[in-house]
Amino acid sequence: MELKPKRFLILDDQLVLRKLISRQASFFSRFAVEIDEFSDPAEALRSIAEGGYHLVITDIGMPGMNGIDFIKNVARLGYQSALLIISGYDGKTLQTIADMSSALGIACTRFLAKPYSADAFVGMLNSIFNELERAAQPDPTDIERLLSRLGNDNYRLEFTPVVTLADRRLCGFHLAALVLEDDRRYPMEHLLRLLAGRRMASAVALETLVERIARLLLEVSRQTAFDECPVSVRIDEACLSADNVFDHCYSLLQQCGVLPRRIGFELADGLRRGADAVCFENIAKIRYLGFHLQAGDFGQGSLAVSNLFKFPFDQLNVPLETLRWMRVLQGEDAGALRLLRYFGLPQTAVCAGRIDDDDALTLAQAMGCVSGTGDVLGLAVPEGELVEVAREHWGSKSASDGGASAI
Repeated sequence: MELKPKRFLILDDQLVLRKLISRQASFFSRFAVEIDEFSDPAEALRSIAEGGYHLVITDIGMPGMNGIDFIKNVARLGYQSALLIISGYDGKTLQTIADMSSALGIACTRFLAKPYSADAFVGMLNSIFNELERAAQPDPTDIERLLSRLGNDNYRLEFTPVVTLADRRLCGFHLAALVLEDDRRYPMEHLLRLLAGRRMASAVALETLVERIARLLLEVSRQTAFDECPVSVRIDEACLSADNVFDHCYSLLQQCGVLPRRIGFELADGLRRGADAVCFENIAKIRYLGFHLQAGDFGQGSLAVSNLFKFPFDQLNVPLETLRWMRVLQGEDAGALRLLRYFGLPQTAVCAGRIDDDDALTLAQAMGCVSGTGDVLGLAVPEGELVEVAREHWGSKSASDGGASAI
């Protein structure tokens, strides 16, 4: 299925820089790209008003209407897709302008400080479109088709490798998306939002996915030298609201001979003050049954505000956006997350997310993150290639090793 081209608008009053950005955008192979270039902010605004742009790229220091006023006017037009600011201003100033843009309603806002490399530019584009995919609202009418495909096993899974930052050692996988037979892809964030509107749908889907993952983990253990390969699965309040869902997951793992410690459940959002008691019961059961409990997207939304230190988390997943504002507040400090040890989390339990370029990797290491996920660390792995990827990293298990009853 051929994807429609992505439309970019580039605004810069300097012709050479504008052409340079245009050329760098041509290196972006993820999508075909159509580019409109402007030197006049007023003309750019008129074109934005007509609609259709997936990304607006702008300078800040321009004569006449400066970049800050341009961004304000872009927001007034109702543009809500993505904005990339490219400027020679310092990082703190650009972060402040990006925060202003987000507050105005352009949620996906990024910046690059000059000078930057072509690789950093392409990495930033990947980061932007990753976020746009995560934020896209699924069509509610898809739920019937989705549940039918789940019930008939007509889907496949995609996983993101979890890699140590120091030596690029593969240490597990994160369930990234579900893909239907017609190649329609549902990132886990979208899948959870879609299913949350139908009673018990989230629980049924979770049990179905855990059963599929258990079979994959069993195969990884049979064919590779790494018996402890863990997989993390994102969950939300709708998953937690179902009675006995984690008991059922536990039983499914037992049937496959897979130990529960090889599954980590990543709590994607916080629990409301009035959340059902079964939600808190299920969080306790996750730990009681031997699963791992992870905090997802630290610093983003209600989880960080209300629940981070209330629950017995084993791991903290920190997105790149949070690392950036932590750097603005504290500078690059490898001990920035040292407070976590007072709540039972060692520094080794901090995993950086959305590491899509070398600059992001450098920041994650500087802030003390031990492991991470993202395009620069490893691209998505289809479930059919999971065992092969694991074998490449961990080696094959010899026939003489035999098999254990619980892996």
